[in-house]
Amino acid sequence: MADIDNIIDLFDCDNESDDELNIPKNEHYYIAETLKLIKETDNYPLYIYCMIKTLLTKKNLLNNTQIKEIAQILNIAPEVKEVIKYKEKIVYKERKPIVYTDDY
Repeated sequence: MADIDNIIDLFDCDNESDDELNIPKNEHYYIAETLKLIKETDNYPLYIYCMIKTLLTKKNLLNNTQIKEIAQILNIAPEVKEVIKYKEKIVYKERKPIVYTDDY
């Protein structure tokens, strides 16, 4: 029964102190919260993968420069496929003989 009480305490929103409500929610706040989440996951790759995957579902809210910056951080490069095309050079073209039908 104690486990259920602990879980209920974790999800209880009424226990927030006034200090937490007065914290300005800016870029630094969200960076700190993200770092706190990463620390809580003990750098377990699956959890970090799930967090990044979940965050990237909202990529349509980002502009192109932000998406390019994230792609550079993740070391994403466009796939380059090498295509080799051979063009056969025609050295001698067989032609029909020209038959003159004019009488001299």
